[in-house]
Amino acid sequence: MKLALIGGAGVRTPSMIYDLVRKQQEIPIRELCIHDISQEKIDTIGAIVKHLVQQYGSPFQVEVTTDFAKAVRGADFIYTAIRVGGEEGRAIDERVALRHGVLGQETTGPGGFAMALRTIPVMLEYAAIIEKEAPNAWVVNFTNPAGLITEALTKYTNLKMIGICDAPSAMKLDIAKFLNEAPDQIHLNYVGLNHLGWVNRIMVRGSDRLPEIIDNYEKFTVGCPHMACFSPTLIKQLRMLPNEYLYYYYYREQAIDYILNSPRTRGEQIVELNKNLMAQLAEKLRQGEMKEALDLYTGTMAERQNSYMSAETGNAGSPHAQQGDHAGADPLENEGYAGLALSILSAIYNNRKTSLILNVPNRGAVQGLLDNDVVEVPCLLDANGPVPLNVGAIPETANGLIQSVKQYERYTVSAAVHGSYEDAMMALTVHPLVLSQSLARNILDDYLQQHRQYLPRFGHKGALHG
Repeated sequence: MKLALIGGAGVRTPSMIYDLVRKQQEIPIRELCIHDISQEKIDTIGAIVKHLVQQYGSPFQVEVTTDFAKAVRGADFIYTAIRVGGEEGRAIDERVALRHGVLGQETTGPGGFAMALRTIPVMLEYAAIIEKEAPNAWVVNFTNPAGLITEALTKYTNLKMIGICDAPSAMKLDIAKFLNEAPDQIHLNYVGLNHLGWVNRIMVRGSDRLPEIIDNYEKFTVGCPHMACFSPTLIKQLRMLPNEYLYYYYYREQAIDYILNSPRTRGEQIVELNKNLMAQLAEKLRQGEMKEALDLYTGTMAERQNSYMSAETGNAGSPHAQQGDHAGADPLENEGYAGLALSILSAIYNNRKTSLILNVPNRGAVQGLLDNDVVEVPCLLDANGPVPLNVGAIPETANGLIQSVKQYERYTVSAAVHGSYEDAMMALTVHPLVLSQSLARNILDDYLQQHRQYLPRFGHKGALHG
């Protein structure tokens, strides 16, 4: 079996490989190919990965390359986690939105919109190569914004495609811990879109345990401090548990104020953290100090985890869990990202029916949305691919938000694919965090100017429509 990691020089790669080498009996990889466009970064991360694999007796071959076609050729599984424009592009996305008085965040609102415009065309180019070099491969997308990227690829390519985000699986682990149950005994009815979902039932051996958490929400947040951004009053009104990204909708003004009063946005924090990490790792590897390099890696990843959502929620001194990672845990033992990634691989390879929350075409799972709309819902996954489970009607308190954000997603995908200024402006106009055509125009023109090199399909349309 060949596994290709696209965007493999990202800082999360070592944690996934650390998990992979310990699961060789379950997932017998024979070849791992790590691809990235940065030779310097891939050499650094590749050296760490090769060391981890050697520590476990080199059960599979590791190759690093900047040649995309070579990376995916003959692959059985392809994991994508690219960032067009780099972390610097993310920082620009956030600052542009804030400059116009709107939330500046990586995947939510205008930030996610700009990221999608840059990323979808590149992913479509990659998809065309995959269709030629590995037509039978399963493509598992981690690239943010995950829902938008997955929707574009399921609508405009023939890839066998699954989109994933580790936030729902992190919620499941938190819930299991609070209820003192094994995670495999927990079955969530999770309904929504990527970074816009709610849990409205928690089934454990036939009983709904959600009321226990709603009625004891403050106690629940002691073990899940990142969920303390939602008030117990809101949770009781919703009668649901929201994905943590809904904080940016329910507490929009508060989030903007906290970000503006922080010395740096989250994107700017990550730019500095990653830049320093990669430079120091490269230096330690040049000096042959692998142990020190690993210590540096785990320390930096812990710092990154512990500062997650701190600026946005005003809790800079409080540890937060980062989408499946728990503050203080060993970053190499990443139950969220790595655990979910390998669960998908295992379910398909071993034809073992597994329940996972995934981003897939709706196909009737969520009433009130189109069949080809990508949704984030529980699925049964085996060698035949994911089958979304019917989660029923959208709860009344979530319906308006889901419908408006899904319409934004449809416009955004169309804008990115066709280079349509009009669709791009409509996408921002209908987004709940913008809801103004004049504001949408100003934000869009700003992004087109800032990211001109990454948006060739738009030409100079921003200047013409300003």
